[in-house]
Amino acid sequence: MRKLLVLVSAMLVGLAGNAGATALNWDGTLSLDLGALPSVSTTGSGVAIVNASGGVGHLTTLFLAGGITGTGIAVVTDPDTTGQIPSIRLTATLGTGTISGIDASNQQITGNNVLPVRGLARICLITTGCNAPNRLKLPLTKNGGATGVGVGGLLSVFAVNVALISVEVAPWTLAPVSGVNQTANGAFQTLTRTGFAHGPASSNSSTNLDSGVVQLISPATVTSIGLPANNAKLSLFSTLTLHYVPEPGLILLIGSGVVGLGLLGRSRLRK
Repeated sequence: MRKLLVLVSAMLVGLAGNAGATALNWDGTLSLDLGALPSVSTTGSGVAIVNASGGVGHLTTLFLAGGITGTGIAVVTDPDTTGQIPSIRLTATLGTGTISGIDASNQQITGNNVLPVRGLARICLITTGCNAPNRLKLPLTKNGGATGVGVGGLLSVFAVNVALISVEVAPWTLAPVSGVNQTANGAFQTLTRTGFAHGPASSNSSTNLDSGVVQLISPATVTSIGLPANNAKLSLFSTLTLHYVPEPGLILLIGSGVVGLGLLGRSRLRK
């Protein structure tokens, strides 16, 4: 039994050592929320390069090189909207960039903050086919990714015979953010989203462990003239959620170790 305890301790030490690794696998979701319309999202996976300074598992810098490329569609079921906006569609690709100066305890990002999301959001108008001219196209970035979602700045688009659209975007943040949504009857409502970074036990100092989660928000305000729904202002929240997961080989190793420990214990009990 004493040897069994030693083996268990060795496994735990090995797992703890993984917290200081600079590369962590992740599964992630990139989603867009436009006003009160349903969220549209796409998923992917990749490897995050992190630094674990300031304590075991403490996140201060995050580097990503893509990992999410795909499309998503959300059907609008709100009876006040479906006649004019039957669905929204997203085509997005997560770019390459670094976010540094991450202070999860205070929900702040004080350093470099450039992680663009390229692609296009299409708001389908009147018909579900989403074909021109019955659609609004909102590019997520411009100037080669130097302006837009995940970076910040002003995006402007002119859709012929439909609307003039201005999109003011802010960089990624961990802090709670709010946006104003003007409804079809002219009323205003406030929508809120929040980012965070925490580990498996919800501690800010253990983010860089397997089962740690990082959620970043890039808020924007969409101002439009000429939309069929008569919306003058819409909030646009882009949300990137990363969930750190163990390497497949590590999962197999842990599983084999647990089975082996169980068999060893069972054998000793029989003796």
